Amino acid sequence: MRKNFVQTGQATARGGRKFIEYDWYSGGIPANVLLGENIYLDTSYGFAAFHSKRKVGFELGEASGTYDRASFVVGEDGTVKVGSYTVLNGTIIVCNDQVTIGNHCLIAWGSVITDTWADFGNAPIEKRREVLRFAAKDKWRRLLPIDSPRPVILEDNVWVGFDAVILPGVTLGRGCVVGSKTIVSEDVPPYAIVVGNPSRLVRYLDADDTEEARQQALRENIL
Repeated sequence: MRKNFVQTGQATARGGRKFIEYDWYSGGIPANVLLGENIYLDTSYGFAAFHSKRKVGFELGEASGTYDRASFVVGEDGTVKVGSYTVLNGTIIVCNDQVTIGNHCLIAWGSVITDTWADFGNAPIEKRREVLRFAAKDKWRRLLPIDSPRPVILEDNVWVGFDAVILPGVTLGRGCVVGSKTIVSEDVPPYAIVVGNPSRLVRYLDADDTEEARQQALRENIL
């Protein structure tokens, strides 16, 4: 099994792109992707649809990892920031503005986090034509957003179940849990558990991840 990919801060090859040893995908990691220490990327294929032109278009914090073909569909103005000790397992992130994920988050396979929603049904015909004309001429066949993107924020210690969808403009509060296949269109309070479509709040968790709780656990468990 290969070692984790570690960012050295040095350009590895053409255009400043970085490459993972023995990666089956030859496209590499874009130069504006900032990788922390001891991170893991299973393949650079996750950046095949990454088009951000921001100085830092993607940031992956210390000891975080992307697994099972996690994918980042990022437009020219998009910025994705992922904190430390966070796992993205087969997650799809769609970003045309900003998606921020905190520390110690677990995002399960098949889940989608998007700051953009293509509501073609309610868009004027001319706007739809404009988007389709662009896609027909674009070498990447990108479909531009119909509506303006709205930033998405996942605070620390959030757990998102498999096949869940987090829609534009949503903030998931610290320590909350989103059940599998849940569709979230509104903010979720800290330590809440939400399930279903539309999502509904079923209970709250104890706030046991605060600094005070950590210090108490240390006092109780360290002799």
